[in-house]
Amino acid sequence: MTAKIESNFGREIMKNISAQWTRIENRHGGGIPDLYGIKGGVSVWLELKCIKQNSINISPLQISWNYNHFQENGKNYFLIKHTEQRIIKLYDGDKGRELDRDGFHVPCSTILDYPYRWIDLEHELFSTIS
Repeated sequence: MTAKIESNFGREIMKNISAQWTRIENRHGGGIPDLYGIKGGVSVWLELKCIKQNSINISPLQISWNYNHFQENGKNYFLIKHTEQRIIKLYDGDKGRELDRDGFHVPCSTILDYPYRWIDLEHELFSTIS
């Protein structure tokens, strides 16, 4: 059930954020994030999660891939949507361990409340300033 919800979340992002998006269908593990996007020469990876409570299930491979990519100055994020509160939070790629341990309460870099201002998230993702 979560996979379908996250697929819908991915479609929502691709529809509302202007970029060249590729949905990654990774059925063999490895921790590679769900979405790859590029705009204006800036590329980002997004690991998508949809939750109903505080806990966020992130696999050790997802934590590792995101942490290592982030450490090499890659732009990668965890994008978490709380489906009941209708809040979306953006976390840097090195926050996987904290998110897995402490959930949705971990401090984030960006919060979107409903109705979402997608342009704010687009600017955050594709900004050339780190």
